[in-house]
Amino acid sequence: MNVEFIGKSVEWTDSMKAFVEGKLERFQRFLKEAEEDQVEVVVTLSTSRAKQKDYAGGSRPTLYRVDMDIYLKTWGGGALHAWDEDIDAFSALDRVMDEIERQLIKLKQRRLELRRKGHRIKEEFLREEYLSPEERERPLVVEEELVVEKPMSVEDAIFELQNSGIYFLPFVDVETGTLRIAYRKRGGNYGVINTRCKGL
Repeated sequence: MNVEFIGKSVEWTDSMKAFVEGKLERFQRFLKEAEEDQVEVVVTLSTSRAKQKDYAGGSRPTLYRVDMDIYLKTWGGGALHAWDEDIDAFSALDRVMDEIERQLIKLKQRRLELRRKGHRIKEEFLREEYLSPEERERPLVVEEELVVEKPMSVEDAIFELQNSGIYFLPFVDVETGTLRIAYRKRGGNYGVINTRCKGL
């Protein structure tokens, strides 16, 4: 991790640099888990006078502004940025580092999710690759056999639907000899379709 300290109208003290470097050491874990090993950090410290309306009294205190940019140079790329200002440089630094830490945690989670998706896609591709031609070219319509053993009444067909848990039941009507289909409707009701086809 390369760290560059920039001071605009203010000098970085050794204790401030040590504070930043100590916090950045903590970030190494998140960067490693996100598979990020090429990182450049630029920390800029500048000062300005507080606005009169923000502070009562005669003198306006000096505000320290900290900007931190982290440039990620491996496969995901991108940059993280945070800034804050305070009359105490260490307070501003601390809040900026906390914000960068939150962003790094999100980055790690995003990259883990991308890796998981990549693994799932790869597994599906490999599964497809090793299927036999017959399995790959499965028909869209799967033919199943349903044996209608004996003619029945509409009441018997509905009773059969209720007890079996199936959604529809073709049957030969005992009275007319035609093929009819009993089915479940939304709301718990039942319907019967009359096909007018003579049963076999």
